[in-house]
Amino acid sequence: MSEFNDLFEEMLNDYLPEEKKSGDIVEAVIVRKDNDFGYLDLSGKQEGRILIREIEDFNIGDTIEVKVLRNDEENVIVSKFLLDKAKEFVDFSEGETVTGTIFKKIKGGYSVKVSKNEGFLPFSLSSFERNNDHIGEKFKFIIKEKTRNGLTLSRTDLIKKEEEGYLKSINIGDTLTGEVKKVLDFGIIVNLGVTTGFIHISELGWHHGADALKNYKEGDKIEAKVIDIDNEKKSVKLSVKQLSENPWNSVKEKYKIGDILEKDVSEVFEFGLLIELEKDIEGLLHVSDLAYRRVSNLNSKYKKGDVIKFKIIGFNDEKNRLSLSAKALFDDMWDKIEELYNVGDVVKGKVVNVQEYGIFLEIREGVEVFIHKNEFSWDRNENIKFKVGDEVEFKIISLDKNEKKIGGSIKQLTVSPWKEAAEQYKIGNKVKVPIVEIQENGVLVKLTDRFNGMVPKKELTDEFLKDISEKFSVGDEVEAVITETNEKRKSIILSVKKIKEIEDKKELEELMKIYGV
Repeated sequence: MSEFNDLFEEMLNDYLPEEKKSGDIVEAVIVRKDNDFGYLDLSGKQEGRILIREIEDFNIGDTIEVKVLRNDEENVIVSKFLLDKAKEFVDFSEGETVTGTIFKKIKGGYSVKVSKNEGFLPFSLSSFERNNDHIGEKFKFIIKEKTRNGLTLSRTDLIKKEEEGYLKSINIGDTLTGEVKKVLDFGIIVNLGVTTGFIHISELGWHHGADALKNYKEGDKIEAKVIDIDNEKKSVKLSVKQLSENPWNSVKEKYKIGDILEKDVSEVFEFGLLIELEKDIEGLLHVSDLAYRRVSNLNSKYKKGDVIKFKIIGFNDEKNRLSLSAKALFDDMWDKIEELYNVGDVVKGKVVNVQEYGIFLEIREGVEVFIHKNEFSWDRNENIKFKVGDEVEFKIISLDKNEKKIGGSIKQLTVSPWKEAAEQYKIGNKVKVPIVEIQENGVLVKLTDRFNGMVPKKELTDEFLKDISEKFSVGDEVEAVITETNEKRKSIILSVKKIKEIEDKKELEELMKIYGV
């Protein structure tokens, strides 16, 4: 009987439900719910109990799979969430891309919610600026490392991977659409989504990229062409101007060397004027091509918007710019200048430029004359002043057709004081003249109202003179003889002591005639 009882108890245990242990995974049926918990039929002695929030989406009678956590006196505590979390964790693999939400900043990085699991995002792999707060924001990450303790995430590796993929997907010549991320002094950084591109200021327009830069602000949509891809540096260079054809390509079809045009000045520089012929087509009128004389301080003579007439003289393919000349307009006139003016002509002109060394006068459009200050007056001590706009009469004293230069003189409108005196006084003439100035080496005597002669110290007297003022004074009248006229030096030399020599010689000649000696 005892053996039968033992056998019966053994067979009965085989048919009784097994007791559930921590870690077991079982199927259960939801039998009822209250405000806090749900209760499950585990096909065992005790009911299972689960947090109500874990089965909010299930109904009574539904079968679910749960994990046993522990047993208490009344129920078996189970969880569907932890089972799902564990299954999900098993499915994760290193290198996989996942989406997560940053929910906490911790030592060394961030805690990230990845579905039902949590991951750690180190600061060094976040590609975030330290001062920015990203709590609550959702991002994509790569699983950098998976261990029993959890997941290590990387946003940096994902960005690198996406950048590499993006750079392989685009080609030079592609047109991309992006958003202005930052406007710099030298260009624009463009947000292309997974990476950024850069547009240098020179690529914003075929001309005046600096002006075009002012038209952009952060957040603007922008379209540009890919002109360079550097896979090693992960950089993309873009161009706005290359979305359209370079206007320079057709410039020679529109304009020819020798064309004469009138256009607006678009910019004034020290070295010349920039002229806009049409949108994105410009020419340079260099300062040396403004006139046949050097023009200085252009900012005081020209301003933006001034209309100027010029001739096209060349094409600068390197700088995509036309070469212009204003003075070339007058070349035809200079070819026949000798029919208009000759040396010796007396003409009038208007002062257009005043310098310390002389004045420039315009005698007709494009024809200027230079008068050096030494040609103002025969009297070098005379201080003659001119101003722009003065009308001046002068004589042409030089004309260089090749250099396109004409020289003038005001003083040569009258006979030179020396020539006047030289015509009046000849070598050998005896004169009585007043002393007008005493110098160290001689005295000046008045020959005409405009010219003084010189009596050297040695020609004043036979006596030794240490100081001329001991024997002669200004205003004294002396008798002298003209001994020399020098056209090169413009001087007339006289001698006082030779008067006595002449008189002595004359007296001797008369005695010889009388006495026959």
